[in-house]
Parts: sequence; C-alpha cells; structure tokens
Amino acid sequence: MTDTRPDIVMMMTDQHAARILGAAGDRHADTPALDRLATQGTRFENCYCPAPLCVPSRMAFLTGLEPQTTGVLTNDNYLPSDIPTIAHAMGAAGYDCHLVGRMHFYGPDQLHGFAARPIGDIGASFPGGAPPGIGPLTPGRGNRGPELAHSGAGETSYQAYDLAVADHAERTLTALKNRRKRTGRPFFALVSLFCPHPPYIARAEDYARFSGTLPPPRLPPPETDHPAIAAWRRAGKVDDLTDEAIARSRAGYYGLVRMIDRICGRVLKCIEGQENTVTIYTSDHGECLGERGLWWKSVFYDESAKVPLIVRGPGIAPDAVDRRVVSLMDLSATLLDLAGAAPLPGQTGRSLMNATDWQDRCTASYYGGLMNIAVSDVRHRMLRRGDLKLTIHDGAPPQLFDLGADPDELHDLAGDPEWRDRLDDLIAEATEDWDAAGIAEMQKRQAGRVAVIRDWVRRTAPPEPMRWRDPQPGRNRYE
Repeated sequence: MTDTRPDIVMMMTDQHAARILGAAGDRHADTPALDRLATQGTRFENCYCPAPLCVPSRMAFLTGLEPQTTGVLTNDNYLPSDIPTIAHAMGAAGYDCHLVGRMHFYGPDQLHGFAARPIGDIGASFPGGAPPGIGPLTPGRGNRGPELAHSGAGETSYQAYDLAVADHAERTLTALKNRRKRTGRPFFALVSLFCPHPPYIARAEDYARFSGTLPPPRLPPPETDHPAIAAWRRAGKVDDLTDEAIARSRAGYYGLVRMIDRICGRVLKCIEGQENTVTIYTSDHGECLGERGLWWKSVFYDESAKVPLIVRGPGIAPDAVDRRVVSLMDLSATLLDLAGAAPLPGQTGRSLMNATDWQDRCTASYYGGLMNIAVSDVRHRMLRRGDLKLTIHDGAPPQLFDLGADPDELHDLAGDPEWRDRLDDLIAEATEDWDAAGIAEMQKRQAGRVAVIRDWVRRTAPPEPMRWRDPQPGRNRYE
C-alpha cells in the first residue's frame, strides 16, 4: 500500500525576529527566499515562542511540554532522555527523522529520537563547556551592551557552521528523496541554523547592504520602566550605547538575516517540485534589536517573544496570513498531526490544521539563564488571550497590554482600576497550572546540579564526539 503522508522539511534559525522579514512588511529586510515561501504558503502573524531563550524554547517545541514541566528552565539544563520528543513519536509512526544542525542539546544524548544527525552543534555539549573559538572577534560575543561596540563586517565560525549545515542539508535531502522513491517511507528533515544569533558580525557583502541605510530603532526607551525590565536593562548594560554601536549592530543583524535567507533558498531548491512535501520555516525566539533600548531576547515584548512561522504544502492556503494566536508547541502538535503520529503525553499544543473552535490563547515562561547576564532567579509567565497580553513577574507587579488598541505595548493597564476584574481573571487563568513557589524550589535544586556538572566539565573536559569544530579557525577576523 502506498504511503501518501507528506515528507516534511523544516528550517529553524536562532533569534530571528518575526518582524524582520520582507513578507512581514519590513521594507529593509532582504529575504527573497522566505518571502517567496510566504507567497506559496501561509504566514502566521501571531506565533510565540514557549520561552524567549534558546534551550527552553527548543525543548518545549520538541516535547510539546512547557519548560517547568520538562525541567529545562535555562540554557544550563538537560532534557531527560526519557521524555519523548516529536522525533520519537514521528519515528514510531514510520517517519525517517533526521536532524541537520543546531538544536542546543546538552548531555550525552545528542539525538533525542532522531535517527541520524550528520552534523552536530557548534556549541558545547555540556553546560560550562568552552564556547566556539572566534579569536579576535571574541569581544563581540555576549549579551551585554559593551559587546555591541564590536559589531560589524567580518567572517566568523558561526557563519561557516551554517554553511556547513547547508552542505549537509543538501546531501541529506537528496539521499532522503531517493530513499523515499525506493521504499515509500516518508521523512522528516529538521534543518537548523545558528544565525542570526549574535555576535552581530556579518560578511562584508551582507553588512555593506545595510550599513548606513537602516533607520534607528523605532521605539525609544520609556521614561519609566517596569521594575523587572529595569533590572534586566541594568544587567545588560545597555543604557550607554553609542549611536555608532547601535547602527553597526543593526546592520550586522540584518546582514545575518540576509545570509540565512540565502541558505534557506538552497534548502528550498533541494525540494523544488516535490508536491507532496510540507515546508516550514521558524525560529526559536525573537530579537529586540534596540527597540525600547533593549537587545537580545528574554523579555515578553513582541519583539522578543514572537517568531516567524511560514507553512507551505498540500492543504495549506497559498499567499495567506493567519492571524490566530499560536505557539511553537502548536507547531509540534501540527507535525504529529501531519505525520499521523500519536500525540505526545501531556502535550499542550493544538494542530494548526484544525481551525474549528480555535482559542486565541498561548502561554510562555522565562526563568533567567542568559549567558553572561547576571540576574537573580526570575519566574516570569506570559499569557496571551485574544488581544490581551498578561505578564506575571513573581515578586513584582504584573503587566497587561491590549494589543488591539496598543500594538506597541506602551500603555500598561495593570494599574488601571477599570481593568482590575479582567486582570484578576487573567492572572487566575495564567497561574492555574503554574506554581511560582514550586518552580522556585525546582530552581534551587537545579542550581546545585548544574554547579556539579560545570565543575566536572571544567576538571575533566569530557569528550564531545558530535560537536562541530571549525577546520579553519583562522577565518575569524574583521573585514
């Protein structure tokens, strides 16, 4: 019997803001491949990450479970190998599942259900491991304001890694397509890139395309900050940036987006003409890029929490914009639906293929843990329901925005007496399955575990057999 289920090719990047895309209306972005994909499929305008940080967001997507359920709260935490992922479920349903590139797995399990991974991560395999060496570009790496002065034009191992991922993706897709012809077995290929993650250093051609042409950030820093955002701003040391550092960093970021679009174009060319194929593009979280004077991720403003999501394939409306409120965990449920796979235990996502009685609702959370920004343990929870967005900050006042009337999230309604009853209802909904005190205890336990692992890594330098290392480290230089 012929298996008519579609092949699925998904491209995922790290830190691509949903708004910095030609198809999303950014007239400065140079993204022809992704714009073309959007005209051939549906772009989801209100897709949120499960956490505005790499590892928690990716593990939530893979498992369909929120960070506080898996225990992956920060960039230091392992995903336990006995928590099944979409790769386990799709493999059990008969799919040939391959991961090509980055997924930020920590620990000895670098597959988590994928049958093969021809190129591993560029980053360390254990918390506390050495980051990729980028030589003279090292001052530009990190997530604090002083690093932004070192943005600009140059070549990095990060760019080389993404190009290596592209090479492996082309070979993998060719092999999988040929195997499908022979065996009829459908495949799922997840091609995952590192850029446009910082440092904001782009190749000369890509940097020059934007240098001197981009406007400054649209939203200025507010006169008065929410206490949690003020603490983040201080920790990130972003208050004294020069106009030059801001301009260089924005040009570098746009240049990196231009590069990942070219790479996505290569992947798309590999499956051109494959009618029974679902193609997906997304990212793990967004990027503030100077809006409100903020940078990077780790906050719940839309610049950081929203991600691009484009889906093309049989049964997907072409040249369409879907404005439902959705999450990457809805995407994982969608993949299982398309594959005819059983739902994952406890998954919270809903298949995007089923629009009947859709509730415009999603949640996300953040517990700190961004590299080299020292903040105390935080417990932040976001709920978006319809146009309303609530953020709970354990130990600080909540924030409430009406995105229908205030899409830039400038007017916090949490202190308005007229919104008191609605605020109370949303807080009750957001905390129904979220226990801040219990999570605080989990954070204490995990901090002790991570300290031991980091000390073990420092003293023993465990092998990292799947880690990609740049064969030409001398390439790291400014141009």
